[in-house]
Amino acid sequence: MVGLLSWFVVLASLLAPLSPVQAADLRLDDPGTYLIEVTTGRVLRLGAGALVAWSPDSTSVAVADLSAESPTPRLRLFTVPDGTSREVKIADQGEIAQLRWSPNGEQLVFTLTRVGMDPGPALMTVNPRTATVRQIVRGNVGELTWTPDGSGITAVTLDDAGGSIVTFDAQSGEIRETFGDVKDANCQRGLAWSPDGAYLAFGGPGLHEGCGDVGNWGVWTWQPATRKLRQLFQGAADAPVWLASGEVVALVSEPESESIPPLSLVRLAPDGGPLRPLAKDIPRMFPQPPRLIQVVGNAVLFPVSTCDRGEAHIWSPGRATSMRLTPEDVYAYRPALAPDGRELAYVRVSDAPELIVAPTGPGDARVIATTTHGLQVGTVGPWEVGGDWSPDGKWIAVEVTTEQFRDCIP
Repeated sequence: MVGLLSWFVVLASLLAPLSPVQAADLRLDDPGTYLIEVTTGRVLRLGAGALVAWSPDSTSVAVADLSAESPTPRLRLFTVPDGTSREVKIADQGEIAQLRWSPNGEQLVFTLTRVGMDPGPALMTVNPRTATVRQIVRGNVGELTWTPDGSGITAVTLDDAGGSIVTFDAQSGEIRETFGDVKDANCQRGLAWSPDGAYLAFGGPGLHEGCGDVGNWGVWTWQPATRKLRQLFQGAADAPVWLASGEVVALVSEPESESIPPLSLVRLAPDGGPLRPLAKDIPRMFPQPPRLIQVVGNAVLFPVSTCDRGEAHIWSPGRATSMRLTPEDVYAYRPALAPDGRELAYVRVSDAPELIVAPTGPGDARVIATTTHGLQVGTVGPWEVGGDWSPDGKWIAVEVTTEQFRDCIP
């Protein structure tokens, strides 16, 4: 995979920007959340403003939204490609977030915020076969992720003392492990296990707002085997992501000047060592795109999204610097790399926005869909677990909005 990614990135750098080729006359003029089959243009409408999470085998999507008729949250399981759905009954009013499938697809987990009932979000699991839901932890659950073997749920627990990071047993809800003396756990983002389960990485407090003590900002790893907590970088950082090489990449703010510094994409060894920049002088983005880093193998895609710049850049091993993938005369909104790294989806912003799928190597870009309103690749999330491409790369989730947005506040 690494050799293939390096090959297509190098080859892409030799190509001039390509004009999209119209593949299908697909217009999406009703605001809502859709799945689009890339090769055929087939469309499944899921709702509006929905939270979408793909099952690992791409045969199902979990969709959470609020129906117009009731304040009770609605969670449905859609079968792909036939589009049939089953409703998961949730008795309480509230808001669903953190919707994620287990690695083997046998369970779903989500948090449910019930205002006035709990001190914080409750942790709920769903059996997809029976569409039944149960509560395993009441209140105070923040960021979460599945353990690689699917037997546990690692989460930030929220409290007035700064919180902690623990792993709950996915069946009983009992705390199975507590992760060292993590300070200001409430401020950490993007819990991410290495694929082999040897390390947990997290970072904080994000790149826009302060949280907790400045000394606790940065990129961290926890090694269960040695119970060692390491601060790999000190300073503002966003959610880290693992490379196939076993290293961590993250967008960070390096405090090198008196003014607000630009961002840097850095690579870090999980057991410590020097900071290795992959890209520097990345502008700060506000509002911030929902996913700042996308990784396939050892290739890293990141957006540049400001009022006047909409770009996708990629770095892969063997390159001294990153390269731009999208044409210079295009504002590319919400770029998303396909799971195999061979294609890139984005919205070409114009008076008639278009959903573009372009090869990262040689070949023609294609217009997959257009709209008279607004369009974005991906839904309201969760992006890092399937809010855009299906894991098999055959479908893309998009949101048609009432107007075309950019990541820009003038």
